[in-house]
Amino acid sequence: MKLSIVKSTLLLSLAATLALSSCSKPEPIVVYGLTLSQQSVVFDAEGGAKLLSVAPFPEDEAWNLEIVQQPDWATIESVAEGVEVSVVANTASTIRSASFRLVSPEGRFEPYEVAISQEGAKELSWSTSAASSYAFDSEGGQISFVVVANDEWSVESSAEWLSVECDKADSKVVVVAAPNREEEPLSATLRLVVGSGEQQESLDIEVVQDIRANNPYYKLVGKWEIMATKWFYSPNGSLNSLDYAPNPSDYFLIFDIEEGVYGQTLLMKDFLYPGTELEVRYDSATGGMVIPFGWTVLSYNVFFYITLVSDRQFSYAAYEVAALPEEDGGVIALDMPTVSGFNYVGFGLWTYDENENKVALGSNYRPTMFPMAPITLRKHNDDTTTNL
Repeated sequence: MKLSIVKSTLLLSLAATLALSSCSKPEPIVVYGLTLSQQSVVFDAEGGAKLLSVAPFPEDEAWNLEIVQQPDWATIESVAEGVEVSVVANTASTIRSASFRLVSPEGRFEPYEVAISQEGAKELSWSTSAASSYAFDSEGGQISFVVVANDEWSVESSAEWLSVECDKADSKVVVVAAPNREEEPLSATLRLVVGSGEQQESLDIEVVQDIRANNPYYKLVGKWEIMATKWFYSPNGSLNSLDYAPNPSDYFLIFDIEEGVYGQTLLMKDFLYPGTELEVRYDSATGGMVIPFGWTVLSYNVFFYITLVSDRQFSYAAYEVAALPEEDGGVIALDMPTVSGFNYVGFGLWTYDENENKVALGSNYRPTMFPMAPITLRKHNDDTTTNL
């Protein structure tokens, strides 16, 4: 729709009447004005550029663009066809407005003010499943979290040892930490930025990574010694005496713990018997192990077990036993089970000798009825092997 701005002093009909009733020649009626393509210029929040066409009449009439106050978010320029208005994106949620005037340089028509308005952006809304901080062990790994927002977002790392991948389609962020081979712990900041301009918000996520020397998994790797107050050895596979102290050369109190699947398993080698290899589960919650007693560890004839003793019977049993490290990491206590109906609980091994006779070796029995020293594993610093 076109709007005509008209300034006239007399109507044509009135001029004709006056001419008939007067002896003098009437003055010519001159009409000045502008034809505009629209009354105002309106933009959405994304902004852009629009042209307001301006056509004067008569055609040789002049007009000027007058800007009272130039807004910092809009550019207003006079062009051959009229006035071009360019507006940058509005990142605030409030409506923006400005104006300019079209004026006659000779004052032949009254100034006309043209309004400019721009919609506000949608109010920023976002959420994330990210924690405020994360900790990696020395071997690194990856974490992931979700970011949901109604505007653009990004995540960047302050350190090269952390790589960040943002999957906008799935609203997912994956952060990968490389192994730390430095002698000092590492730290970095992940910065999540959502939105832009006045509505921009950010969240800093602290990330640290420890060194291998402090890794509880690797603290378990090494040579260990089984500590018990009493041992038994039974040449015929039955319980003979709690106080029997044998020294057979084929049984070992010192054994090795080696790496298995990192963070999941470890290998106990030469545990009580040369050549044995028992896979144990690593417990990341405690920094210790879970030892499965009741397993064949070398061949069909080498078997670890939990020993149960009462006043009337002696029995083998299969149990998973938690091995819990103390604060310094040099001692691991075995959390032996309490079994109803039995006074003593320990662990042991049975096998066969060269004459195919069944023999047994075991730890002290830990009674449920009176105190006794716990069964422990202690870090062994000497490279030599000590037999029973």
